[in-house]
Amino acid sequence: MDNSRLFGFSLASVRELLSSCCFRNELKKSITPSRLGRILTSRGVDLQYYLYSQPLSDIMNHMQNCEHCHSLEQCNNYLDNNTRDNNIDPAFCRNNDAIKKIRNQQDSLYVKN
Repeated sequence: MDNSRLFGFSLASVRELLSSCCFRNELKKSITPSRLGRILTSRGVDLQYYLYSQPLSDIMNHMQNCEHCHSLEQCNNYLDNNTRDNNIDPAFCRNNDAIKKIRNQQDSLYVKN
C-alpha cells in the first residue's frame, strides 16, 4: 500500500495546502493594520473571508493599488470619519469595485430570514 496518499490526498498537496494556509495567516498579519485591511473592515468585509476566498494574485493587486494610491488624503479622511459605516461608497478608491464584489459574495453566504 502506498503511504504517500492519505484519504485521497497526496502528501505534496497537503503540504501545499498547509503552506498556503500559513502564508495567508502571515498575510493577514500584514494586511490587518494596513490601509487595505482598514478599508476592507470599514466596508464590512471579513478579513478571513477575504484572504481565503480571493486568489493571491488579486490580493497582491489590491495591495499594490493601495501602495500606489493617489488619493491618500481622501482615504485617510474616509477611514478616520467612517469607522464601520460600510454604506458609504468610497468612489475614489482604486479597489472599490473589487471590494463591492467581495462584499456581495460574502453577503450572499448569509441566510436572510
